[in-house]
Amino acid sequence: MGGLVLENHWERIVLASIREFLGAEDYATSLWTGTDGEAARDAAYDALRRSMVSSIFLHHFSEVAVNRQHQALHGMTKIDIYNELAARSVGPDQSARPEDAKILGEVADAIKHGELTANHIRHVARNGRVIEWTHEAPSLLLEGRANNEPQIIVATGNGTRSLRAVLQNVCGTWSTWLGLAPL
Repeated sequence: MGGLVLENHWERIVLASIREFLGAEDYATSLWTGTDGEAARDAAYDALRRSMVSSIFLHHFSEVAVNRQHQALHGMTKIDIYNELAARSVGPDQSARPEDAKILGEVADAIKHGELTANHIRHVARNGRVIEWTHEAPSLLLEGRANNEPQIIVATGNGTRSLRAVLQNVCGTWSTWLGLAPL
């Protein structure tokens, strides 16, 4: 993928994978109230798989942006970029969400390695499921789906978050910061 222009990588790889996840989660949720339990279960696994792909692509986008020498990142180290991403991350109501980039990174690390391997885990529980399909609403913020509709959540040390919301927040931050296409 080294030959893709940054904007193409963002739109055709990162945004496309996030949109596929969002659509898959919506589809799986719509099937859950139907009579075909097997189709609903298959759709839930598809949403989980797509959430994993989009988490990894979005988390590692910073490395792509550095390698493509985006001018906004000139002279920044990997740590500088993650700190700036955290400082810029906001929710839909513009409230600060500095933990979202770190949560995303921990989810991507757990997915990529089958377990959390980093020594500096702050949010995601080291043992157990990192993401899961559940009927429970996220416990930390008013985000995600209400009314016991199933969704994919991230289990953190302090409670649960909507993976959809974390992805949307981090994606929105990159779009705004680097002037890239919005989700």
